[in-house]
Amino acid sequence: MNEHAAEKRAVRGVTLPVIAVALAVGATLLGDSMLYAVMPAQPEAWALSIPAVGILLSANRLVRLVTNSVVAVVFQRLGQRGPFIGALVLSVVVTLSYGWTTAFAVLLVARMGWGLCWSALRLGGFWTVLTEASDDNRGLLMGSYQAVVRMGSVGGVLVGAALTDAFGHRLTLTLFAAVMAATAVAWITSSRGATPDIRPTHTHLSDANVRAVLGDRRLLVTCSGILITGLVFSGLLTASLGFYLSSHFGQEIAILGMALGVTTATGLLLGSQWLPLSPVLGHLSDRFGRVPVITSGFAVGAAGLLVLAVTQSIWLMLIAVLAAFIGSTALTVTLHSTAGDLAPPNRRNAVVSTYATFLDLGSALGPLIGLSFASLAALQGLYSGAAVLLLAAALLFWLVFRSVRPGAELPQASAASGTGRDVR
Repeated sequence: MNEHAAEKRAVRGVTLPVIAVALAVGATLLGDSMLYAVMPAQPEAWALSIPAVGILLSANRLVRLVTNSVVAVVFQRLGQRGPFIGALVLSVVVTLSYGWTTAFAVLLVARMGWGLCWSALRLGGFWTVLTEASDDNRGLLMGSYQAVVRMGSVGGVLVGAALTDAFGHRLTLTLFAAVMAATAVAWITSSRGATPDIRPTHTHLSDANVRAVLGDRRLLVTCSGILITGLVFSGLLTASLGFYLSSHFGQEIAILGMALGVTTATGLLLGSQWLPLSPVLGHLSDRFGRVPVITSGFAVGAAGLLVLAVTQSIWLMLIAVLAAFIGSTALTVTLHSTAGDLAPPNRRNAVVSTYATFLDLGSALGPLIGLSFASLAALQGLYSGAAVLLLAAALLFWLVFRSVRPGAELPQASAASGTGRDVR
């Protein structure tokens, strides 16, 4: 081990580059996250039908099935900083578009533009984390990165929903765009000369194809796990929660003697999925192994969805939503870390972009499925089916990784299979 590697391995805390890039990425989520809280609950504000809302909330994820690989090659050829800055700027433009048009075609283009932005922002963030991490703190760094990034999502759903109820969506989105622009300028200025970058090379698009990185069944199962996680939580539950609540309670929810607007209530519940648990869960997966945290996440998420499918109690709904989102957080952080474990530096772009494409496929299908039926009974049936799917995923993951004892390492995979790190 050379001196530089030994020095890096000794670093166990959360580093400044990880926090800096996480703050920059998190700010861009304000407008996008707000739409998930507001659009399904107030589709009339954009003169949209519920199925049209489902299309818009899926469009940014569907386009990433293509843009993930394209952005990986652009990063490899041009480096990280330039494309990352371009994505920051474009994210401000698309957020303004959400607020100042009701034309479905324009909104659709804006959502697709945001998909391109997120491909670049996510890859840049992941690359920074994996560059800063060592084998014994990858879960902690990934969890810390996710916690900071999701502060933007919390602001989007909580502040965005409350401001929309008070002042309307147009003013709220304009304010968010201004905050995003200020944050982008601050990051560009402060990170000049300090941002870890990807060395430009002449990599071909075929280097990032799916077959090249799925030769190891562990990576295939990890990608399948994040697809299911995206489908159930980021897609189905997040997109349909506003419709679920309004169908149960109408436009106001009475709780503890107070009447909350359904948009505000949706924002509060969606915000619970980003409680700052990810650093703790990531550290637990570093300490005790990925397998127990992942299988527990699938089981807890399934339990929450089953309760949502059958209960009429507001309190049980609250507990079930919280349980489902805790399971989602555990899965997201630990599956991200597992993908990092399996990604050798020389194929990191290919592994991360393919893994992200699986996540986006699941996240894109969720709103299309959940909001296409526009019926509470059908949605409850989908929640039950999703719970069964999560339990099946837990069993599959355990079967493939069952030889790994908590804290033990798997044999290193060959470079030809596209993997090269140990999984704990």
